Amino acid sequence: MKRYYFLLTIITLISIAFSCSDKGNNNNPAEKVNIPVVTVDEFLDSPDQFFNKEVKLTGTVSHVCKHSGKKMFIFGKDPKATLKINVGGNAPKFAIELAGSDVEIQGKVVEDARIDEQYLQEWENDIKTAVDDGSIKVCTEEGDAMTSQGKKGVEISDKNSEDPYKDVKEMRLRMQESGKSYLSVYALNCIMLKEIKK
Repeated sequence: MKRYYFLLTIITLISIAFSCSDKGNNNNPAEKVNIPVVTVDEFLDSPDQFFNKEVKLTGTVSHVCKHSGKKMFIFGKDPKATLKINVGGNAPKFAIELAGSDVEIQGKVVEDARIDEQYLQEWENDIKTAVDDGSIKVCTEEGDAMTSQGKKGVEISDKNSEDPYKDVKEMRLRMQESGKSYLSVYALNCIMLKEIKK
């Protein structure tokens, strides 16, 4: 009788082992979910379509936060067009040495911030304060830069200076074109990071 129970136990364990086996990786969730592979530039062209989804992309690291190591920025073809990458979940901090490296990243797209009219007004007030105290320059209609002292007659010419309100104006225009009362700023919460060695 003991042999019978022993054999029954062995058969049950073998049955369980085979029923729980991988059977050709059919139970692998990565195979069931089709994760889009995009460039940084493709992502930045239409980030709304990737919101709350996983994506995989490659890019060059332009900056790693030295203080926390919990965020970095990557770019594709244009170094000025960057995407913020956050450390996701329990992932380790980003190594500062990644700056300048090419990386492959998989992560979930999240809304990192919302820019609305109140945000833009606060931004304009900050700029106005900085212009008034002379810490930044502002351009005349002719493109010449002047400080707040320049408004009183001491003009400082600098053809390369930009309008400090330029970004605010561009954001406001983008908001109008979108038809929404806000703009979403997206980031990627990193799930997997791999440095691409050349």
